[in-house]
Amino acid sequence: MSAALLVALVLGGPAPQGPVKWEHRLEEGLKKARASGKPVMVDFWAEWCGWCHRLDQTTYAEPQVVKLISSDFVAVKVDTESGKHSSEIMYKYGVQSLPTIVFLSPAGRPIDRLATYQQPEPFLKTLAAAKAAATKVIAWEKALDKDPQDAAALFQLGMHMFEQEAYEESRDLLARAREVDGRRPVADRKQARMLIGIIQRYDNKLAEAEAVLKEGLALQPPTEFDPKMLYILGRVYAAWNKTPEARTSLNRVVTEFPDSAVAKKAREMLASLEH
Repeated sequence: MSAALLVALVLGGPAPQGPVKWEHRLEEGLKKARASGKPVMVDFWAEWCGWCHRLDQTTYAEPQVVKLISSDFVAVKVDTESGKHSSEIMYKYGVQSLPTIVFLSPAGRPIDRLATYQQPEPFLKTLAAAKAAATKVIAWEKALDKDPQDAAALFQLGMHMFEQEAYEESRDLLARAREVDGRRPVADRKQARMLIGIIQRYDNKLAEAEAVLKEGLALQPPTEFDPKMLYILGRVYAAWNKTPEARTSLNRVVTEFPDSAVAKKAREMLASLEH
């Protein structure tokens, strides 16, 4: 370990900048990303964070890492202790520990994240994976810029946002897809409604969840998502204190889809309803 790194780890102090060219305002980084079509790499750090300094001294100093960041990303550093604005950015992107690196699309949508220190070699793989994911997300965003009713792009982007735990935007995108997806594959249409139902269930919007799940189940032919929707519908009814309806949905999972991934859970929930 170098003397400079030891001092940084023990005493803190401003983050060494190294050869990576950093922006220090996310808004400016996003502006450059929109102009260049590149994703944004946001490094959240603080003076007291020893592993943040270690990233600067090791990983961000590796020539291959510097080259990949410079060519494929807009790099931004956010000092998490610089005031209210940085706290708002942390909250928006769910940053709870340091170091955290968040990859964003030019529109500011989360693409991927890393919530730990990584040495240069694994970080190169992280960058490559983030770039691959960004290529897809940016393509969907461009498709929606061209046609806001592009059902495929709405569905794919809604799915991605669900995986990123950005549930509110996921629900909005999937709801838009639901309005225009009449010609989409049935499995995709069912999955969109299933995910909307899950989000509505956790928002305690039980009537809305019931409606969208029943709509998905009515689509023909059945797919792998039918037993999952029935199970979720059973959970909706249980939360709604509609125990007979919950039993009906769960019994359908057990009898019609006994080999499905949720059959065991359905049996367990039926047993708990009996008690």
